[in-house]
Amino acid sequence: MAITVNSIPEQYASLHDDLWFVATSTNVASTNFKFVFDIYVDAVLIARIKQFPDVTSNKGIFNAGNIMRNYAQSYFIPNAFQNLFSGSNDNIYKEYTIKYGEEYGGVTYTNLVTQTYVAFNFYYPDFYNPAQSPTYYKSYINKWLTNRDLSNVECAFTDKLHIGYMNASGVTTNLSPSLQLYNENGSTSGSALTTGTDPQNTFSLLDISPSGINDWYGSNVITSSTYAYGIKLYNGTAFGPEAKVKLVCNFNYTPVALHFLNQLGGYDTMHFRLVNKESRNTESKQYEGNKWRYNSTAVAMRSYDDYLRINPGATKYVVEHSTLYKLRSNYLNVTDYNWLAELIQSPEVYFEQGGYYYPVVTMTSNWEEKKRIADKMFNLELDVQIANKKYSQFR
Repeated sequence: MAITVNSIPEQYASLHDDLWFVATSTNVASTNFKFVFDIYVDAVLIARIKQFPDVTSNKGIFNAGNIMRNYAQSYFIPNAFQNLFSGSNDNIYKEYTIKYGEEYGGVTYTNLVTQTYVAFNFYYPDFYNPAQSPTYYKSYINKWLTNRDLSNVECAFTDKLHIGYMNASGVTTNLSPSLQLYNENGSTSGSALTTGTDPQNTFSLLDISPSGINDWYGSNVITSSTYAYGIKLYNGTAFGPEAKVKLVCNFNYTPVALHFLNQLGGYDTMHFRLVNKESRNTESKQYEGNKWRYNSTAVAMRSYDDYLRINPGATKYVVEHSTLYKLRSNYLNVTDYNWLAELIQSPEVYFEQGGYYYPVVTMTSNWEEKKRIADKMFNLELDVQIANKKYSQFR
């Protein structure tokens, strides 16, 4: 008996796409022949799939996508204290093993071929080259995991500013940050500052805010009078792209920071710095009663009690309320406006308040592309709802 694996998913495939496998057996002509696919996650058998050969090709064709996407998990792990390397882990991908086998003549033969694969927590854009090399997602190694405009990032001096970074999977990468300050005319201010390394797993969550960077360097290399700065990472072989951050002020309004899972599986921060307003939605249940009630003191029917409180005809006994916010961004360029479609589509969004991250649900469901030549100036208005509903006192 011999099993041959003919094709597997591309390197750095998506957990949220189909994961097709094709196999051949020399025994496919046997009576009641079936291919056997045993799927293991963390060395535990999670599924055994038995399939008859495809009627056209006589191959075993199996899609692991529906099984593996159940193992996607959150890996937003910001440090409680602001520092550059806020967190790192391998949870951006899931490793799984397929043990190929076959069944015929009433006997099941397992583990004839064993191979291990990985799939990552991102989704493909509408238009990309499926035949590119390196593959779509592998091309993001040693790069920021974001589609925002890296030449035009805004941050106030006391903000947090999270961004993801991609390293090679399954190994530890020592990253060295390099910081360059810039003047208002775009010229560099002094030499680049490079010091120290930090061991990182496949996914790195960084806080590239002034506080995060100053903590790494151990001094206020970025001050409130700094105009802009650029940060890039060296992985021992090459520098990744630079993220250029411009310091801004919050003048008249209290900004709101949203941290969200983006299309590439990284986490981004977006600050809404214009007029942000809170609102409430309330739903209640009530029962009807007779406002006339027997009063034992007066030995009579009355519409009020001994404390002169009018008896209610209708009584609320459950009051559920939701907190919503209408958020408004500063004016945006086309790149950042397009990037923020990922915020509307994100399944994981956090509203930062008082140092804590509160989960919210984006209520805005429509997004339309903007063109600078036609739309001139534009910003984003976004409706979000706090994910945890509240209840008033039960009666």
